[in-house]
Amino acid sequence: MLNERKITWCENWLKATFKKYASIELNHLFERANKAGLYDLGTYGSEFSEALNNVGAKFTARCDEDGNFKYHTVSI
Repeated sequence: MLNERKITWCENWLKATFKKYASIELNHLFERANKAGLYDLGTYGSEFSEALNNVGAKFTARCDEDGNFKYHTVSI
């Protein structure tokens, strides 16, 4: 069962982070959340994942000029 309090902490952290940045490379976001103690790298279905859904995170694939995938970004 997910911890509702931790979901709220994660939501607040995400909102504060996206006040500073319009979008962030997805892996960088997860690394920052891990350093903040909000996410364990390599886990799925965590409070952090739930918080991403709750704040309306949008994921975008970034490609080079030839259409080859480079990385994903996330924004809210």
